[in-house]
Amino acid sequence: MKKSIILLLLMINITAFSQTKKEMLTKKWQLNMVEEFGDQFSPMENQKNDWIDFTADGKFKAIIEGKHTEGSWSFNEGKVKISTNKKLSKTKINWIREVKIDKTNFSFKYQNGDLITSTLIFIPAE
Repeated sequence: MKKSIILLLLMINITAFSQTKKEMLTKKWQLNMVEEFGDQFSPMENQKNDWIDFTADGKFKAIIEGKHTEGSWSFNEGKVKISTNKKLSKTKINWIREVKIDKTNFSFKYQNGDLITSTLIFIPAE
């Protein structure tokens, strides 16, 4: 009986204090670093004010490469899928792949309209 109570309390603590990837993602993020061709550097002038805001209803709005983009996102089988709405977006993005998400960083790899593959590394916006 005592072991069952301890196990139950442990499970409650783990559930209460763990944060899912979906919960971690649902906030506004600001661009911190860019990676291209294996090198990381600070955002270029047209990227300095880039951000992305994921809302709980599965939508996002962002400024990527200094241009407006928006679309939808979903969380399935441990992965985040991000889809842009090409009609509402000024930024041309060919594809997006999630790379990493935790409490302090979110990054994704994408290919822009010039066919350059970049990884954008975001931190929570203040």
